[in-house]
Amino acid sequence: MNNAGAGPVKAEGVDYNYYARLLIGKHRIRAFQSALQSAVRPGDVVVEIGAGVGTYSFFAAQSGAERVYAIEKERVIQVAEGLAARNGLAEKITFVSGDSMEVTLPEKCDLLVLEHFSSLFVRRGIEELMQDALTRHLKEDCRIMPLSVSLFMAPIGDEKIWKSCVTLEDDNYQLCGLDLSLLRQMMLDSPHVRAIEPQALLAEPQTFKTINLKQSESYLFDEVLAVKIERSGTMYGIAGWFDLQLTETLVLSNGPSNPDSTWAQVFFPFSNPLRVTQGETVTLRLSCTRSAHTRDIWWTWQASASSGLADNRSFQGIPLPRGSLKSHD
Repeated sequence: MNNAGAGPVKAEGVDYNYYARLLIGKHRIRAFQSALQSAVRPGDVVVEIGAGVGTYSFFAAQSGAERVYAIEKERVIQVAEGLAARNGLAEKITFVSGDSMEVTLPEKCDLLVLEHFSSLFVRRGIEELMQDALTRHLKEDCRIMPLSVSLFMAPIGDEKIWKSCVTLEDDNYQLCGLDLSLLRQMMLDSPHVRAIEPQALLAEPQTFKTINLKQSESYLFDEVLAVKIERSGTMYGIAGWFDLQLTETLVLSNGPSNPDSTWAQVFFPFSNPLRVTQGETVTLRLSCTRSAHTRDIWWTWQASASSGLADNRSFQGIPLPRGSLKSHD
């Protein structure tokens, strides 16, 4: 419910450093503010899913929304209520504590604002969350922010990024007489969030999937691309990232060219990096599937070059007891 009083701003068990780091990304926040200023229409009812400290709900209220529903399942919602009161916005914003897929709003909304992404956008539950919002929280002629998301990938030739994923490489995975070599494959069969410099790219980035968030389409993919290497070197893995189409005219890039990116990029390392030469065409594959049992996201990344093949899978990076493996789709 609305909190018209000043109220407590501190909530027990909240990681304030996490939310403070999000607020430091001023380039991202100002982009959403500008987008909301142009997207909100007089009389709009707006819903924000995953409101955090309420920043985008505040912008929606300031931009002329008649009502705003701020849904947040973490205790930070108490902080958001206090901030709304301090900024004179409590009367316009209804704070809804809970999971968006479990709560019911008193009315359907005109505009959804959402920022609940991984560094390559796709994460566990995001597709189900969006489909539920379209069905239960939004009008048929609703608008969504962002409108769409485009996914990119490129081969990476930066040894430092690769070494940051295998931190015990120099010690040959020996520590105090213990053999820890199992950790090497686990780390190399896992995606890693890294800030990647533009000069680390060995080829021009390519778009491999665009998701229209208002459409009932699968966010999963299995894409194969042929890319032309622009400089000779060693291909240590694949980088992935996204661009958000916030409005028809405003794009927010999460790519290596944006040094202020809050999300950074995803680096998919190869167990056996491949030598590549300028002008060579290499084949990259990036696949995102969902476990039929746990709904977790599984990744596969592969490359084929004249020097050999690379093949890594996030499922191989999960240690499981013998006999516990089940089929996944």
